[in-house]
Formats: sequence, structure tokens, C-alpha cells
Amino acid sequence: MFEITTDQIGKLNDADARELVGLLAEQEAIRNGADASSITFGGDQRAEDGGIDVRASLPDTVIASGYIPRRQTGYQVKAESFGAAKTNSEMRPGDVLRDAIQALGEAGGA
Repeated sequence: MFEITTDQIGKLNDADARELVGLLAEQEAIRNGADASSITFGGDQRAEDGGIDVRASLPDTVIASGYIPRRQTGYQVKAESFGAAKTNSEMRPGDVLRDAIQALGEAGGA
């Protein structure tokens, strides 16, 4: 058992923050009865990811709960201050909703 402080989290860069969220999501998936492979993340942090940095795709046999609220859940991970205006422009560049975000909504995801 270990404890991570808010100060330690505040020192993470984008790639390390994404890895932390991905690893935590894997453990949450396992806790919910899914395999860790239902969580995807990684690669070049600057690569086009369609607005999704960590993705949960839990099988239909799993009831999502806790930190993975829906079987299809996407996480955007930023290691910077990100207010409402920046969030909106990240999800809707050029005022057009990203395809990945649209697909999550159509799938009843989060």
C-alpha cells in the first residue's frame, strides 16, 4: 500500500499523468471483473488520439461502476490547468465535436 500526494501528482508531465490514469483504470477494470486489456493507453502523447488518452472498453458481461462509470469510457489527461474554455476547445476544435467523443455518446459511454 502506498500513498500518492497531490504535490506528487502536480509534478507529473502529460505522459506520466496518462500512464498513471491508465494503470489505475486497468486496476479498476480488474476490480470490476474485466481484463486489464480492456484498457488502452500509451504511445506518443503528442499523437492525434481523437481526444481520448485512456480508453476503457469493458465487455458486455461486466457492469461498469466506480471510476469507470460506463463500459465505454474515455479519459482526456492533461498535466496543466485546464478550465472550461480549454476543455470545450479540446473536445470541439473549430466548434466541431470530435468523432471519438461523438462515438462515446452514441455508445452510451462517458
